[in-house]
Amino acid sequence: MNRKNMSRVFRSIRFSSIAALAAFALLFVASGAQAGGCAVGYKAGATAPPIPFVGPQADDHQGDDEHGPASIVGLWHVIYTATESTAGPLPVPVIPPGPPSSFQFVETFKTWHADGTEFENAFLPPAGGNICFGVWRDIGEDSVKLHHIGLMFAPDGSISNIFTVDETDKVASNGKTYKGNFVIKLWPAVFDLVGVGNPVQVIKGTTAATRITVD
Repeated sequence: MNRKNMSRVFRSIRFSSIAALAAFALLFVASGAQAGGCAVGYKAGATAPPIPFVGPQADDHQGDDEHGPASIVGLWHVIYTATESTAGPLPVPVIPPGPPSSFQFVETFKTWHADGTEFENAFLPPAGGNICFGVWRDIGEDSVKLHHIGLMFAPDGSISNIFTVDETDKVASNGKTYKGNFVIKLWPAVFDLVGVGNPVQVIKGTTAATRITVD
């Protein structure tokens, strides 16, 4: 093969290589464009689009099948009505026997968090145990079960009693109210004695709550 023919061969090989690289590059670009449906790359310094936040009460139709079950997550105004009580440290009527057959036991603001925790602020002096916390779980059919615990204090500031509250509540289909039942038990001022033996005092009754919303 003379020099002229060799030059033609080298030029042909070079052209074929360049053409193959170009075709491969086009194929890579096309493949990358299709992958954009799964993940979008952002330029350095660019801000990612915000993640939308959906509140616990998106509209007045919450609870319809179209929008899913009603949620208890949020802030509520709660009235506890006692229908049965025993004698103990709390100066409340003993039911039974005798009137009244029921009485408003306490009024509170209660917050149910989506992580399964709960916080409550009662309309009571701090010594009466106005701040307390709980944990809850969904039990189906728009209902929840709550276990709640708090402290009561003596005049000298020491802990006089530990109390627990167990509730079962059902949210209305519109998500604006809930009703249920509660049992409050007072225990000695030692955590290891909570739930052991007989409680110091027991109060049972009903709950009625109204959701607090943003205008």
